Amino acid sequence: MYFCAIIMKNTTMWKENLYQQVEILLREHDEFPIGEHQHSFFEMAYILEGSGTFCAHTVGSERECHTYEAGDLFLIPPSRIHVYTIRTHSRYVFIRFTENYVFDSIGHYVGRALEVQSGFRMQPVPADREAIRRLMELLVEEASGKRALSEMLLSNYVNSLILLAARGLDATETGVGPEGDKARNLLLYIEQHIDQPDELRLEALAARFQLSPTYIGRFFKRNFGEDFRLYVSKNRLKRVEELLTGTRMSVKEIASRMGYIDSCYLNKLFRQHHGMTPMDYRKAHTPETGGHQL
Repeated sequence: MYFCAIIMKNTTMWKENLYQQVEILLREHDEFPIGEHQHSFFEMAYILEGSGTFCAHTVGSERECHTYEAGDLFLIPPSRIHVYTIRTHSRYVFIRFTENYVFDSIGHYVGRALEVQSGFRMQPVPADREAIRRLMELLVEEASGKRALSEMLLSNYVNSLILLAARGLDATETGVGPEGDKARNLLLYIEQHIDQPDELRLEALAARFQLSPTYIGRFFKRNFGEDFRLYVSKNRLKRVEELLTGTRMSVKEIASRMGYIDSCYLNKLFRQHHGMTPMDYRKAHTPETGGHQL
């Protein structure tokens, strides 16, 4: 595991992508160097000093804003647009880490708790808030100077901070019901909207169920043992089969009804899945009635 600690003062440098599993940034600014932005990893932001405002877009694209002061902690999931506005000179600790780092190095329960996370400002209980403050002080001291075993100590500090953040993100506190009920509700929603592909995009489902898009995909795989997109594609084609054999709709009409771009695209997908065209499938399964032509 590689840790990168960078101290930055009033610089416009900003990295959108993470080139190692964990990165620690110590920053201070009178004016934040960039406006709204997003990145492909988790970011934990701790306020060491100063005051200002933090704003971010939720999974439903609503704008959520919080004032901040020393001791506040924010957790920003991947792909969330956010911005800092400084009121008084501010010092921050930014801990950036990938989803794979959490799942591989800390644990799946913690990874799932972070994925469910739909808010931004952490509100730990007083004991945990004090523990976070002490750990941040130790982390800043260790990251500010290269000493023996620094990397190992930084690893332990970061993992402890992620665990403390995750402890406040229990599923019952983030609006997520029991997993079995959630799974049934998700399957029911997919069935009801199988002909509306825009409603079954991960981003749309995330907004609907107040979860992150990544969590939806992992949740589906964990509960049903199947890739979400493949499941939706397969069940849309099953519905196409039913319309081919149970109605006299043309392939063009079926494509429009099921939300495909056009009949050519449906023909291509159907041939890939069945090894024959929709019209050949209709003739094979309803030989006595023939097919309604395009």
